[in-house]
Amino acid sequence: MSLHDSVFLRPERDYRIDFFRGVALVMIFINHIPGVLWENFTSRNFGFSDSAEVFVFLAGVASAFAYGRLFLQGSPLIASLKAARRAGVLYLVHIALTMAVISLFIWFALALGKGDILRQIGLGPLLTQPLDALYGIATLGNQLGYLNILPLYAALLLMLPLMLLGIRWIGLKGFIVASVAVWLVVGLTRLNIPNYPNAGGWFFNPFSWQLIFALGLYTGFQKLRGQPALPYSPRLYVLALGFLAFSWAFVGFGWWSVERMIPLPSLFVGFDKTYMSIPRLLHLIALVYVFAHAPKMSPFSRVGAANPLTMLGRHSLPVFAVGTFLSLLAQALRFGNDTTLAYDTVLVTGGLAIQFALARYLDWWHVASKPQKAVRANAATRTEQPRDAQPAKAMAPAARRTP
Repeated sequence: MSLHDSVFLRPERDYRIDFFRGVALVMIFINHIPGVLWENFTSRNFGFSDSAEVFVFLAGVASAFAYGRLFLQGSPLIASLKAARRAGVLYLVHIALTMAVISLFIWFALALGKGDILRQIGLGPLLTQPLDALYGIATLGNQLGYLNILPLYAALLLMLPLMLLGIRWIGLKGFIVASVAVWLVVGLTRLNIPNYPNAGGWFFNPFSWQLIFALGLYTGFQKLRGQPALPYSPRLYVLALGFLAFSWAFVGFGWWSVERMIPLPSLFVGFDKTYMSIPRLLHLIALVYVFAHAPKMSPFSRVGAANPLTMLGRHSLPVFAVGTFLSLLAQALRFGNDTTLAYDTVLVTGGLAIQFALARYLDWWHVASKPQKAVRANAATRTEQPRDAQPAKAMAPAARRTP
C-alpha cells in the first residue's frame, strides 16, 4: 500500500517537537553572540552538529503535519499554495530583519563613531557596491552573517511540493534514496546558489540541507502512520550513544587533524556545514534517535505544553526574528569594548528574558483573542440571515395573541 493510500492517524500533539525547537532557539541566540563565555556551553561544543541541524529537521517534521497530509490525501494545490505562502512570509521577515540590522549597525557607526562596525557581518559590499549589495539582499544572494537560516527555510518550503510529489510517486523510502542521491551529487560537485555580489554560494546550501529536511518529513509521516522512523533496538541505541560520546570527545579534545589523514573527500570525513558532511549528518541522526527513544523516566519523554521551552518553540518564527535582532544588538554593544562575564551575562539573560516574555504574550493573546473571534463569527451569522426571516420573528408574538 502506498503512502497516498495510507490512513493517517491524528496523534496527540508531541510537545517534544516544540520543546527541542525551543532549545534550538536558545542555542542559536547564544551562538549568535560570538565571544561570550556562555557559547562554550551550547550544543555545538559537544558534537559535530549544532542547533541549526535540529531546527531544520524539526521543520521537516512539522511540514509533514502542516502540508504533507493535505497534499497526499486532500488537495495538492492548496497544500502547495500554503507552503508557498509560508515561504513568502519567511522572505518578508528576512528582508525586514536584514533592514533592521543594517539600520542598527549604521546607527552605531554614526551615533557612537564606530565606523569599523560597518565591516562586520558582511556589510562591506554595502559600502563599496551599494546597488549590487541591495539587489543581492532582495534576491537572497547577499545574506548578512547570522541572517541565513530564514532563506534556507524559505527555499526548502518552495521545494516541498516537489518533495511531496516524489513521495506520492515513489514512496517514502524511495524519496529518501532520491534525497540522498541529490545530497551526494551536490556535495561532490560543490553545486550551490550564487551568493551575489560576493564570491561563493549560500552558507546553508538548500540542495544539501534538503536531506535533513527530508529526514524530518520521513519522521513526520511515520508518526502520522503511528510508526517510528527507526524502531527501538538496544544495540542501535547503544551504538548511537557511543557515536555521541565519540563526537563529544573528538570536539572536546580538538582532534581536528585526524580527518585529514583519511584519503576521502571532505564530504565523507570533514565537518563542512554548507554541504552537510557525513559526520554532522550522523551526529544529528544519533541525537534524534537517542532522544526519540529516551527512557520513560527521562524528563525528555514527559515534556508538557506548559514547559517554558515548549512555549518558546511554539512561536518559533517571531521568537527567532526577535532573538536574532537582539543577538546582533548584543554584538554591536560588545564591539570595541572590553566586556566582562557580568556584562555578557546581562546581555544573554536580558535577551532570553525578552524572548520568553514574547512567547508568553503570544500564548496569552492566542487565548484572549478567541472570545473576540467568536463574537465576530456570531455577528457575521446574524448578518447573513435572510431578510424575510426577521419579519417572521416579529410576527410570531402577534400570531400567539390571535384567538
